[in-house]
Amino acid sequence: MLKSKKVALFWLLAAFLFVLLGGKGILPSEAAGVTVLAPPKRISIKDSQGRTVRVPSPPKRIVSVNSDVTELICAFGEKDRIVGVADTADFPPLVKDKPKVGKAFTPSVEKILSLKPDVVFGYGKFLKPEIVAQLERAGVPVVLLDCYKVKTMAQDIRTLGLILNRQKEAAAYIAYFEKYQRLFKDRTKDIPLARRPRVYLEGYTDYSGSGPGSGAAEMLDTVGARNIAAVLRVPYPKVSPEWVVAQSPQVIIKACGSSIPSGYDEKPEAMVKKRDEMIRRPGWDKITAVRQGKVYLISSEIYTGPRAIVGLAYFAKWLYPDLFKDVNPEAIHKEMLQKFHGIELKGAYVYPEK
Repeated sequence: MLKSKKVALFWLLAAFLFVLLGGKGILPSEAAGVTVLAPPKRISIKDSQGRTVRVPSPPKRIVSVNSDVTELICAFGEKDRIVGVADTADFPPLVKDKPKVGKAFTPSVEKILSLKPDVVFGYGKFLKPEIVAQLERAGVPVVLLDCYKVKTMAQDIRTLGLILNRQKEAAAYIAYFEKYQRLFKDRTKDIPLARRPRVYLEGYTDYSGSGPGSGAAEMLDTVGARNIAAVLRVPYPKVSPEWVVAQSPQVIIKACGSSIPSGYDEKPEAMVKKRDEMIRRPGWDKITAVRQGKVYLISSEIYTGPRAIVGLAYFAKWLYPDLFKDVNPEAIHKEMLQKFHGIELKGAYVYPEK
């Protein structure tokens, strides 16, 4: 009985000290042989949609259905915190073995909750609102970060670094990203509009343009291109074959989604096949870009997202080869993978490569 009273008194004093110290740190007890951990710290952040969200910092268990966020978490050295990813998550290679929770925009709430996450990361405008509501009703905070747009990349990375308590790593990534972003912007900013190449950038599905507000449009702006879809006033316009032919773009760039395998550890065959199919589209033999062989395909891994500066380097070389003779996209990519992921460059990212 005396022993139990002493134990009770100890815990009463421990609780008093915990409150007195503001709930910080840990309370060791040699007598009881245990360590009492403080509750996880919570912070308030604003996500890419301007939503204020309270999240544990750093979270112990993360489900990310945003593959760009997933890539950055790994770049910050926090891959072990990830307990679930979207079905299409495949970079860096280690995420292939993480539990899958469904499609990026419509994941399974049941699968997510079964993993007991502290936080869920999703794409800003694309994770379905009803899914966000279900997760939040279950007590799981949802952070909607983009991490694919050039203009807001630094802010998104900074927010993620704050959540993970990896501000130093986030700052290093931002500095590297912005160094190249400035290079492409500065060299092309004074080029007159009449001298800027007209570009048709097709999204993942056939005849989907890249209008104002899309990540792809921001990339074209950064390298001084004339985006033929800029006049369409919506981010992802569906265009007609006749419209593209009538515009006769000088450069055509096709983004390769999951239906056209490309990227890390992939072969170029799917891109080769898709390019051949594109240049045989009805009427395309009349387009300037097709006649001059300036039809390019690019992997989704470097088209927008955390490695968008690699995609920008290829864009710059395709649009202004003389202006960017000193820029080597492959060398930038190689350095980036080694610096932030500790892996070697391999795979097929663009076609044609030269």
